[in-house]
Amino acid sequence: MLLSALPMRRAIAAYAVAATALFASPAFAGGFEIPDNGAKAVSRGSAFTVRADDLTAIAHNPGGLARLRGTHVLYSHNVIHAPMTFTRAASAVPQNESNDPGSTDPLAPVSNQTPWFALGGMFVASTDFGLDGWTFAIGAYGPNAAGSQKWDVRGGQRWMLVELEALIVYYSLAVAYGQKDKWGVGATFQIAHQPQTKLSLVVDGTPGGAQNPYYSPTDVLATLSLAATPAPTLIIGGWVRPIPSLEFGISGRVVPVNLAATGDIALTNTPGGSKFSDSQLAVEGSAARLTLVIPPTARAGVRYRHLDGEKERFDVELNVVYEAWSMLDRYSVELDGIIKLFAAHEAPDVTIEKRWKDTLSVRLGGTYNFDAPLSLSAGAFYETGAVPNAYTHLDFPSFDRVGLSAGVSGEVGKLTWTLAYAHIFQESRTVDERFAKVYQQRPISECPDGCDGYDPVPANAGTFESSYDIFAASLGFAF
Repeated sequence: MLLSALPMRRAIAAYAVAATALFASPAFAGGFEIPDNGAKAVSRGSAFTVRADDLTAIAHNPGGLARLRGTHVLYSHNVIHAPMTFTRAASAVPQNESNDPGSTDPLAPVSNQTPWFALGGMFVASTDFGLDGWTFAIGAYGPNAAGSQKWDVRGGQRWMLVELEALIVYYSLAVAYGQKDKWGVGATFQIAHQPQTKLSLVVDGTPGGAQNPYYSPTDVLATLSLAATPAPTLIIGGWVRPIPSLEFGISGRVVPVNLAATGDIALTNTPGGSKFSDSQLAVEGSAARLTLVIPPTARAGVRYRHLDGEKERFDVELNVVYEAWSMLDRYSVELDGIIKLFAAHEAPDVTIEKRWKDTLSVRLGGTYNFDAPLSLSAGAFYETGAVPNAYTHLDFPSFDRVGLSAGVSGEVGKLTWTLAYAHIFQESRTVDERFAKVYQQRPISECPDGCDGYDPVPANAGTFESSYDIFAASLGFAF
C-alpha cells in the first residue's frame, strides 16, 4: 500500500516506525552505523577483530580482553561530522502555484544544519580479581552513528525529514578467559537502552483535488517521540595465535536486539503555512507501539605480526564483517488514539515494506611500532550499503562507502593514549522519480482517485550527497 494513499493516522504511524528503526542500532557498523567505536579501531580502518588489545574489545571481540592482566580503565570518544545535502528533482506532477505559502525554492540544494554529533563516548573498566587467565569488564557506550539532524522546514526534503534526535546506550558486562600470548575467548552481555527518539517531518493535509509536489497551505508538521524498553543481547568472540607471527579471530552478535518502542504523536502548523486550530491538531489518546529486531552480525579476521626478536615491529590485519540486514524487510506498528485533523478516526495498525539488504565490509589496517613507546596506524575499508536505491532516504543513509584512516598511539608510564582520524567517502545517489519508493504524505485524499488521476508524488526523487569524518581520542590507565 502506498504511503501517500494512507489516512493521516497511517502516515504518522509509518514515520513512528521509521523513527524508532533509525536509532535501534547495534554496536557494529553497516546498516544504521559507520565503522567503528574506539580510537584504536578508527586508526586502523576498523580492522580490529583479531588485535582487540584494549578495553574496546568489549564491543569488537570480547575474547581480546584475555590479553589484559591486572586492572585497567579506558575512556574513548568519537566525534562525528556528517554533512549531507539533498537536491530535489523536478516533479512530473504540476504544482498549483496558488497554493504557495511563501516557501523557498523546493529544487534548491538543502543541507543538514547540525552535522556535528559529539555524544560518542565509551567508558570501560576491567580487572582479573587475581584469578589466573580470567578478565572481567564493565562498560557503557553508544553506537558510532550521527544521532541528530535538522533541516529547513520549507526545503525540498521536508516530506522526508525536518528534525531528528536520538540517544541509545549499551550497558555491558563482559568476561574472558585465555592465555595472554596464545588465545582467548569471551562474551559481552548487554542491555540496549533507547531513552529518546524524536522525528519530525511535513505531511500534506490537502483534502482533495490537484497534488502539491513542493508545498501546500495545509502542510502539517508531525513530530514523533518514542523510547524503547531495555533489551538484552550478546556478543561472543575469540582469537588464537597458532604460531608467533599469525593470529586468527572471530566475533559476532549472536542474540538479536528486540526493541519494543512506545511513544506519542504531536501535530503543529508549519511556519508561515497551515493554520489549523489547536483542537484540530490535538491527537486524543495518542500511543504508538513497535517491536523491532536488530539482526545478528559476524566478524572474522587474520593478523600478521612481523617480529624483531620478541618485539612486534608491525602488524597487518584483514577483517570481513557480515550483517544480516535483510531481516529488516518491513516495519509493523500498532497505533492507538483519535486523529481529528479533519474528522475523527481511530488509528489502525500499519505495515511498511523496506526491503533492506545484507551488508558486507572488508577492512585492512595495521600498526608500526617504533623503539620509543610510540606507534603509527593506518587503514582502509569498503562497505556495501543496506538501503536499495529506490528506498533511499535521509534518515537511513546506508550507501556503499569507502573509508581511509590514520592515527598515533603512545605511552607515558602506565598511561596510554590514541588520537585518530577517518574520512568516509559515501556514494552520491540520484533517485529517478519513475522508480522512487518513498512517497509524499497526502493522507486525506488517496491517489490517484482523490488527486486528479495522478500517482503519488515520490518525495525522495533527487540527488543525495553525504560523507563522514570521525575524530577519535582515547585515554587508558593500567593499575
